[in-house]
Amino acid sequence: KGVHGGTVRLRIAGSGHLRGLVLIEENAALTLVETHADDAGPMRNVGLEVMLCPGATLDHLRIAPRAEGAVAVESIEGLIRGDGRYRAHFANFGAKLARTDVHLVLEDAGGRAALSGVTVLGAHDHADVTTHIEHAGLNSESTQMFKYALGGRSRGVYQGRITVKPGADGTDSRQTAKAILIDKRAEADLKPELLIFADDVKCAHGAAVGDLDADSLFYLKSRGLSETEARDLLIRAFLGEAVDEIAAEDLRAEIWRDVETALAHAMETVP
Repeated sequence: KGVHGGTVRLRIAGSGHLRGLVLIEENAALTLVETHADDAGPMRNVGLEVMLCPGATLDHLRIAPRAEGAVAVESIEGLIRGDGRYRAHFANFGAKLARTDVHLVLEDAGGRAALSGVTVLGAHDHADVTTHIEHAGLNSESTQMFKYALGGRSRGVYQGRITVKPGADGTDSRQTAKAILIDKRAEADLKPELLIFADDVKCAHGAAVGDLDADSLFYLKSRGLSETEARDLLIRAFLGEAVDEIAAEDLRAEIWRDVETALAHAMETVP
């Protein structure tokens, strides 16, 4: 209780099944950096339970590099009590089938959840982020911001549901998912949902899929940039809105290095 635990790194390697519990007691704080090795083998299945007590804060960064040919899934179940705060960023770079399933319950008044993520895919890779946030207490708040850059014949999926339960007045919830198709054969499926059973709430959602803006490309090329340089610059600016949600500068830099590697792969031509 009342202790800031600093940064803890959890490295997950190999194939098989893992279940973990993260408990942050009252007025305590922790930054958890969860990194996945690319040796998932045929199957990696991770289940993570998160419980935050009143006044607790958890910053959770999940980094999953490309695991070619693997099935890699993770389920995160979170209970946020009192005015606890959960901030998470999910960086996904694909597998044969990759899925991150997040279910959070804001149980009491004043709970906060902020989810963001960046997904960069190429070749025939797949990545799915599915979220469900339940607002059960008064004046709770949640935000979601997910960005996708998809090349080759890859497929990126976002399914986000917000449920505002009866009596959860004062809820403020926003979710946004956007995708850029680097290759016209890539696929993005974005599906935000709202289920509202209370009256005094502010809730919004949005989704958009498309190519880079032609006018912006023309402007950058008119300033001397090549087509490739202009596209790279615009894609990085597009993804930056989600990456900037990471508070720690060193962790943002770590994600950008992984994004650079993934973008090079996403730009490759796929038969």
